[in-house]
Amino acid sequence: MALEFVAVQLGQAVISQVVEKLGDLLANEAKSLRSVRDDVEYLKSELKFMNGFLKDADRRQKQEGLVRDWIAEVRDVACEIEDAIEIYVSEVDSAFIKVIRRRKLQALRARISSIKNKLQSLRERRLTYQIQLNAEEGTSSMRNLRKSYPEEEEDVVSMKDVVMTLKAQLLKEEDQLRVVSIVGMGGLGKTTLAKKVYSDIGVKRHFDMYAWVCISQQYVVKEVLIEILLQVGFERKNLGGGKSKKEFLTEKSNERELLKRFEEQELIGLIEDELKEKKYLVVLDDIWNIEAWHRIKKVFPEGRGGSKLLFTTRNTELAASVGPFVPPIEPPLLTEEESWELLQRKAFSGQVFGNNGSRSEFEKLGKEMVRKCGGLPLAVVVLGGLLSTKTALGEWKKVHKDVSFQLNKLKSPQQYAVEEILDLSYQELPFFLKPCFLYLSCFPEDSEISKKRLIRLWIAEGFVPRPTRGGIEGTLMEEVAEHYLGELINRSMVQVARRDLTGDGVKTCRFHDLMRDFCISKARNENFFEIMAPHKTSIVAAGSSSVQYSSTTHSRRIAFHFDDGLGSHAPWMEKVNTNLRSLICFGINIFPTLSLKNGNLKLLRVLELVFDRFRRVKVPKEIGNLIHLRYLKFRGAHISKLPNSVGNLRYLHTLDLRDGYNFIRISGNSISKLVHLRHLLLPDWYYSIFWENRSSLRFEKLSNLETLKTVHAENLIRCDAVVKLTNLRDLGVRFKSAEEVSLILHSLGSKLAHLRSLRLILSVEFPSLDILFDCAALYKLHLGGRLSQQHSSFLPKSLVKLELQHSLLNQDIVVVLEKMENLRILQYAYDGYNYHWGLSRGAIMSKMVFSAHGFPKLEILRLVGLGDLEEWEVGEDAMANLMRLDISYIPKLKMIPDGMKYVTNLQELNISQMSRKFEGRLRVIDGVEGEDFHKVQHIPSICFSLTDDD
Repeated sequence: MALEFVAVQLGQAVISQVVEKLGDLLANEAKSLRSVRDDVEYLKSELKFMNGFLKDADRRQKQEGLVRDWIAEVRDVACEIEDAIEIYVSEVDSAFIKVIRRRKLQALRARISSIKNKLQSLRERRLTYQIQLNAEEGTSSMRNLRKSYPEEEEDVVSMKDVVMTLKAQLLKEEDQLRVVSIVGMGGLGKTTLAKKVYSDIGVKRHFDMYAWVCISQQYVVKEVLIEILLQVGFERKNLGGGKSKKEFLTEKSNERELLKRFEEQELIGLIEDELKEKKYLVVLDDIWNIEAWHRIKKVFPEGRGGSKLLFTTRNTELAASVGPFVPPIEPPLLTEEESWELLQRKAFSGQVFGNNGSRSEFEKLGKEMVRKCGGLPLAVVVLGGLLSTKTALGEWKKVHKDVSFQLNKLKSPQQYAVEEILDLSYQELPFFLKPCFLYLSCFPEDSEISKKRLIRLWIAEGFVPRPTRGGIEGTLMEEVAEHYLGELINRSMVQVARRDLTGDGVKTCRFHDLMRDFCISKARNENFFEIMAPHKTSIVAAGSSSVQYSSTTHSRRIAFHFDDGLGSHAPWMEKVNTNLRSLICFGINIFPTLSLKNGNLKLLRVLELVFDRFRRVKVPKEIGNLIHLRYLKFRGAHISKLPNSVGNLRYLHTLDLRDGYNFIRISGNSISKLVHLRHLLLPDWYYSIFWENRSSLRFEKLSNLETLKTVHAENLIRCDAVVKLTNLRDLGVRFKSAEEVSLILHSLGSKLAHLRSLRLILSVEFPSLDILFDCAALYKLHLGGRLSQQHSSFLPKSLVKLELQHSLLNQDIVVVLEKMENLRILQYAYDGYNYHWGLSRGAIMSKMVFSAHGFPKLEILRLVGLGDLEEWEVGEDAMANLMRLDISYIPKLKMIPDGMKYVTNLQELNISQMSRKFEGRLRVIDGVEGEDFHKVQHIPSICFSLTDDD
């Protein structure tokens, strides 16, 4: 019954998407489908009829296998209909001779006739199964999706003893580097335990440097080394190569890309230089095998006495072999009482029982269910997430019954219940969330997944319907998709990695590795997504060093995960299904030109290529043949030109070119044809779009644009394009003159009220920006240029994040900023780009004062390049909520403010490019505290990097 239910739900999702896509094709391809319009309408109507039966199919208790087969056939026919119509549209689009078009039409009619026969057969067989039509539309769940996200509480219950044991091992003074390991099965809470101890203030104070890196099965040694260096910092003199400070600061704007230029052995040398005289702690999370350990351990020098390496692993043999002097630490399984306490946190959060049943009845069922989780924290958390969506006692009884059915199949007490709980949670997802969940399988292990990126992928695939009047809450598909993500988080199937600027929403999310394994398995079984990686048998034969490729005939979506240059092998693209809808590649070295030329990718909706080591890439003109493409992203590529054929991608929603050193020539006429474009992200480099052709870009026809950055002002001024962009939410513009700024802002007029993010960059002084004051929705503002000394009170009260770059900071501006009640992130940067701007210093004051009670909500403060600043004063209760402070290249600043010792919430202090004298006042060297150490000793994490010689 459970398998039938899953098949029904996924079948509903597929058919609903195909019905909507057929509607789109009938609307947008009216001319090419004119001769077969009635046939397509018939197929659309028939699918809607079939979908009605699917909504009731989960009630069937008999003939489970036959019904499941019928549902699979319905789903296959829906996909065949979609393929037939889209292939015809693609072929007609590229056919210029009428005879060829006529032949294509005849072939389509023949295929439609065949599909009609299959549908008729399915109807007749459906009568045999006696599946009754369900009159409900099944959209109420969609309307009721919650907006809230669970609090990021630690899923740790009564780990006091094991926490104390681990802390004692890490704080133990020894004369050499020691290795401490945490070992246990997946879902036991190894990473949670390590994080709890790693963030402990006593542990942080004990070490000079610390870093946390994830290893996982798909680790790349070079990426691990880079991540360590980014966290422990590195000396400027080791990388600068004799460059001036201005030149080096320009490079430092993207340290990760800078470090990628180094060979592995050079990175090891940099790490050794940083750690050899320091007491350090490095956490290596999720090591899988001894080979990985041997490759990574050589990186770490002895350091000062007391240095520690802490790693987590499921491999008990590995844990025992690498730390013979320290026995592995294994978190215990939860007791029944602890399991019940954790379940309550998840299941009963905000619950109001009312007439749905008494609390005691819910508790009785809950305790019986949690007992079957075997004390495994992940199983308890996921079960709690499932129960949190159920408010009626009857719903809890149904889950109780399903849990008992699933877990009674276990063969022994040692076989824990996590997989069964994960499967049950998946079964309980509404049909429209199932494909959204399965799509998460495409991302690499341990990766942080951008919410915006994920939502755009879902929309491109057609998983998110258009909002309808009186239907789904919200006016944009992006808002509906955000509801979907929120529901997956509420069900504990996806975890929040980082919050957005509001502190309530999500910026990035992540997967527990067991949840990811389950998702990949389910996606493969459903022929939904195929994940191909070098360490998987689907690519590499056992015992073989050469790359081999299995057939992927049935998969409509493929993600390739490559490392160590494996993406350079051509055969990997020759095996793709010609009906492929998504192709996502991580770590490739070449563009899949051959597959474009032979037509293998003509039905693609999603194409994302992440290149290894910033390759020079030529985008072939055949990219224009992918007329069904909705999402196109290149990352890590040197792209010199986009071919004019890009203009053929008339359904494109997202064009993302921002990541990489892209000096791109773009045909303005091509861009103007992308009338469905919603998100256009261009490279953010100052000279990224060549001066001689940048003015040719045309935007006046792109009225659907919601995101546009970063574009030159003349592109928006031409043909009054800015007036016609009525849906803008996120805008970034570069200007040549103050007049352009005034013209653009006043042309936007009432549309400014809808802007959420605005980036303005100008090489001279800004004109009056008072028009921004009434932008009630604006929460993020970046101003790159000089602010007039006469006006500084234009900033809207709604601002959460403010970045000021290249502006001369004075006390009058500070007074305005510290009164902003919603400001949570403030960055002032006046750095090495100055030679582009003809400016010389970042502050025209020698003393800066933060008044008492100023900056009441500020959480992150970054100060860079205040050249004249000598003294900084922080008043009582100023920055009361500050969590992170970055100070970089303020050469005349003598000391940290006395008031910092009262900023008790501060968790992280990063000091970069400051003098050794300034740094020495904050350090503890050979047991001797610096003069200012008492001001910062309460801060758990203090990092120093790029120290300047006095």
